[in-house]
Amino acid sequence: MIDTGSDSSVISENVAKHLGLKIDRKNAHALNGVAGSTKTLGTINEIPITISEGTNTVTISDKFSVIPTEKDQNGKDKSLLILGTQWQYHAGWEPVVKGEFKANVNGQVISIPLSVHKA
Repeated sequence: MIDTGSDSSVISENVAKHLGLKIDRKNAHALNGVAGSTKTLGTINEIPITISEGTNTVTISDKFSVIPTEKDQNGKDKSLLILGTQWQYHAGWEPVVKGEFKANVNGQVISIPLSVHKA
């Protein structure tokens, strides 16, 4: 998910484990948002995220805060990955217009259609 209001990129612990990523638990910190705050489990530095459109492909790495995995109403793990504004700036993002996320990296323009939902 792309969140234009999130300062940090965030990943849930279950997704990090599934991808085999090592969590630096020494860097646990508080995350504050509109709905409240949570304590992170740590951070993962430089997770590469690749986006593409046609032949244009770009990989941008960012530091992610790791949060505890939440359960849905059936007791199953919820998976979460949020690309925050730091990642978006590295991607050369343009403001979301007409339901599209546009990134411009090294002259490559990549447009990704988005579904916009109110939180």
